[in-house]
Order: sequence, then structure tokens, then C-alpha cells
Amino acid sequence: MTMTAENFDLSARPADPAPMPVAVQVLSTLLFAAFAIPVTIVALNVFWPAGILIALILAWRGGFAPTGTPSAAPRNLDEAVKSLVPTTAQKAAATSSGNANFDAYRADMLERLEIEQQNFEGFLTRLRDAKDKSEFDDFMDARAKRPMIDDDA
Repeated sequence: MTMTAENFDLSARPADPAPMPVAVQVLSTLLFAAFAIPVTIVALNVFWPAGILIALILAWRGGFAPTGTPSAAPRNLDEAVKSLVPTTAQKAAATSSGNANFDAYRADMLERLEIEQQNFEGFLTRLRDAKDKSEFDDFMDARAKRPMIDDDA
């Protein structure tokens, strides 16, 4: 039987493969590192441009982790850091004391502290803006007081 264009669909793709198990990732990383590090060192000693090229390729690829594609860089560093910090609900659920009244009090207090922190961060932002405006106004006043230099002379 020969394959013809009628029975071969180019748009059909296999389903996304299952994620690689952690044990396979760790083993793959160790084996790759056991190969790549000595090769890079030997390449640096024998012909240094090749060693630099290998190191750059490894850096561009994203290191030793066999994830397939490098993850996208976060657009904002603050968002990336905040995504790593657990929320209050996650903290409360993870650290329940067993006393419902105390847990409710702690959750309420943590919520109030978060609101205070947001208010304080807003205050600091306004304070920085006021300082910047003051410095800019001082600069403009000093510039206005300078004598004008005549270019025609």
C-alpha cells in the first residue's frame, strides 16, 4: 500500500506528550552535565574559541535542565518575585494551629497588615515622587538663575 495525499493529513499532530517525570529530568541533567562539563573544559584547554562557543551555546540553551524550551523571562521582576511568595490564604491553610478562633484572628490580622503594607508602599511612592519633583524644581530654578551666554560674541 502506498501513501497518497488523500489519506495523509499534514495538519494532524500527535497529542502533546506527557510531562517528563522528575526522576528522568534529574538523571538526564546529571548525565548531560557529566558529559558537557568535561567536554567544555577540554575544549577550553585545547582550542579556547571552541570552549567559549560551547559555553555560549549552553548558556543560550538555558543551562543543563532538559526542559525542551527555555521558560519565558518575566516581564516584571516584582511580579516574578510575588508569584513565588505564597498568599495569605495559602499560608493560613498550611499553618493551621487547630484553634479556629485563633486562626480567624490571625487571618484578619494578616489581612490588615497587608493593607497597611500596601498603604505604606503607596506613601513611599508619593514621597519619592515629591522628592523627585522637588529636585527637578530646584534644578529648574538654578538653571533659570544662570546668566544667558550669548553665542554671537
